[in-house]
Amino acid sequence: MQPFAAMPGAILTGLRVLAADVDDTITAGGKLPARTLELFEELEAAGLVVALVTGRSAGWAQALAGYLPGVQVVVGENGLICFDGAGRRRDLGAPRDASFGRALANNAERVAHAFALTPTDDDIFRLFERTFRRPAGFDADALRGCQQLVAAGFEVIVSSIHIHVRPSGWDKADGLLAALAPILPAALDDPDASILFVGDSSNDRPLFARFPRTSVGVHNVVRFLAELGADRPAYITEGEAAAGFVEVVERVLAERRLAP
Repeated sequence: MQPFAAMPGAILTGLRVLAADVDDTITAGGKLPARTLELFEELEAAGLVVALVTGRSAGWAQALAGYLPGVQVVVGENGLICFDGAGRRRDLGAPRDASFGRALANNAERVAHAFALTPTDDDIFRLFERTFRRPAGFDADALRGCQQLVAAGFEVIVSSIHIHVRPSGWDKADGLLAALAPILPAALDDPDASILFVGDSSNDRPLFARFPRTSVGVHNVVRFLAELGADRPAYITEGEAAAGFVEVVERVLAERRLAP
């Protein structure tokens, strides 16, 4: 990982989309700072599509999409659903039949029992994942142990705050590209040049891998390098969480103002 200051300015001036994780990426202490909200509006005014890609529930994603200024789309539940700025829903990934819910519940119950996990407060607002609070000390070895407990077709991933039991085969990167298709199809012609992603933890791994030239980790990503393995962001900020996001966006906007 290189310092974000080393990212070539020409990359930043050619962007069409700025995408970001939510918790511990654009937030600080679990809250959205005023400067984050201001920057969403500034990005929109500069002609950039702002997309959030979160592990939060469908309920959270719809609220974020409907209320946040400057945000055109929010992808929730780690890529399985999205909402546009009017709160309209679109399910993503493979169709899920009536048996899906039972299988998801059974796999989640095995993981929760084995590791004595507590459901998250927003689990009741989830459609396609079951989610638990990440306890202190839950590390890469514990994650591998969880993976061994779920059946084929399911997986366990983690963020900085949550443990997710979910269907495999469709991730945050898939969800972002599917969500952008009707909003800005031109960005998908050359996504590696058009999309910058900012994240912080191991559930962002698919996006770090998908954008090897245009991915940035806020500084707190260093806590999860063992879980990320080789799929690390190309660049890292000096600031942590929301301060790191501000560092990225302010430079993006400055480079675009300086461009001929």
